[in-house]
Amino acid sequence: MTEDIYEPLPRYRDEFRAKFADLTRDKFQQLLERSQVDWAANRRLNGEIQRVRDELDSCKSKDSNFGCLLSVLIVVAVLSASAILYGIAEENPDHIRIALIAGGALGIIVPLILIFQVILPKRKLLAEKISVLKASLQDLTRRAWEQMEPLNKLFDWNITAELIKATVPRLEFDPYFSENRLLDLYHSFGWNDKFNHGKSVINSHSGVINDNPFVFGELKTMQWQEETYSGSKHIHWTTRERGSDGKMRTVHHSQLLVATYTAPKPFYYREKVLLYGNDAAPELHFSREPSDLSADDDGFFASLKKHSELRKLKKLSRNLEDDLPYTLMSNHDFELLFHATDRNDDVAFRLLFTPLAQQQMVRLLNDRQVGCGDDFYFRKMGRINMLVSRHLNQTNLNTDPQQFRFCNVDEAREFFQRFNEEFFHSVYFALAPLLTIPLYQQTRTTQSLYNKQTHFKSCFWEHEAIANFYGDKHFKHPDCATENILKTSCTHQSDGTSCIQVTAHGYRKKDRVAGVKVWGQDGNLHIVEVPWIEYLPVEHTSEFHVLENDSACDMKVQEKNNNLIFRRSVYAFFRN
Repeated sequence: MTEDIYEPLPRYRDEFRAKFADLTRDKFQQLLERSQVDWAANRRLNGEIQRVRDELDSCKSKDSNFGCLLSVLIVVAVLSASAILYGIAEENPDHIRIALIAGGALGIIVPLILIFQVILPKRKLLAEKISVLKASLQDLTRRAWEQMEPLNKLFDWNITAELIKATVPRLEFDPYFSENRLLDLYHSFGWNDKFNHGKSVINSHSGVINDNPFVFGELKTMQWQEETYSGSKHIHWTTRERGSDGKMRTVHHSQLLVATYTAPKPFYYREKVLLYGNDAAPELHFSREPSDLSADDDGFFASLKKHSELRKLKKLSRNLEDDLPYTLMSNHDFELLFHATDRNDDVAFRLLFTPLAQQQMVRLLNDRQVGCGDDFYFRKMGRINMLVSRHLNQTNLNTDPQQFRFCNVDEAREFFQRFNEEFFHSVYFALAPLLTIPLYQQTRTTQSLYNKQTHFKSCFWEHEAIANFYGDKHFKHPDCATENILKTSCTHQSDGTSCIQVTAHGYRKKDRVAGVKVWGQDGNLHIVEVPWIEYLPVEHTSEFHVLENDSACDMKVQEKNNNLIFRRSVYAFFRN
């Protein structure tokens, strides 16, 4: 089959899905063989762990049951003692007194016998057994982790990207997002950093499709929203009223006054986005958003809705009085579903969306069995394309190898297979709208024709991702009471490392009280105090250092620094 992917949905269904699954299984088997972990021995050991865990759970359950029985017997004994005291203290007939004392004595003696002769000895034996089982479980688990350590340390950040590269032709991921790749987006495609203002990168993956660059980014942003606070106040007053007997009397009244006060509060959100640079149709701008007309719904009401929307599009196409160059295409399904009516150049749009592209886009939008259906926003801004997919927002883009670490080979294999297949499915169908456009794959940037991407220094996207990987606690202001937006700047050092300045932007809390005027039923205006929180900005700047893995001095950094992390192909550390 051709290397270009003009039919992304059928290619995934008929080729890529099975190929990727097979490559993933083979990769795990290769790592397992390389690690020389004895799978059969690990299964036996984990079988013993499960047996001990089940026995421990059984013992804990029995101990809990004995504990409940102990509580019941103590209650019976206390009630029996109360019956004896009642029989002695009260003036009761002799036969009732004797019955109460005898029954109470029996109600004390029997529970005490059961408690001291049965329950407490049983619980003591169970406590000893639970202690032994816990120690045994801890030892077996430690042995299982030691047994799996040769395999666990073989997992790395780039395994998933390598599997995708081996599956999909002309799709490659970078070891890390480099300055060169970012500069290419700046100079060749007109990208700028306005998009990143007020946002912090959590994860990023960059690469190329047929030498055209793309970036997957997970970003955290802060937005102010209104938080409603409430306060209350009791008021009391009296009135003079005439009673049924004709006399005047004083009546006491009370009312609970409730007041609310709204104030801004910072809320933090994460969003995943795909950026793609391509020289095709360089002046074209358009946008589209998910439509509720997709999914091949041919019901009566769906058909009515489609016909109604089509009439609107025909009317828009015939309107010569506005500035829109929109002209309805013959493929009405494409126009209804893709619905990019704000395109600024109809000729360039038709050049991009050929009949083949329209057909494949419609198939993609209508499919919810293999792909993800119509769940994406698509915005083209000249040479830059930005896509936001709902399914991508639900995908874990963090390929941290620590999540592949298990003490059970079977669990490790299952998770490794599931994670990678889900990652590939999500990333592929985030890219799929771009793959439906043949011209995008046929167009290569001028720079790529003469220069091959070389990875040098990592860019600020990677630095922010590393800072967030470390966590807010390393960088936030001491008074900060919220999450932080971490922003970075970089200074290259003479020893080959880069000094990364991290500024954490957060907010501290200050307690306030608002006096809200509320009318009471007494006819007066009252001041109700409403406690609320004001969020005041704080920031703190600190630093760490990074060194790309292709540097010759990376081993020296490892030897001298204990506080060292390795993310993707970049070392990060704090200077001692």
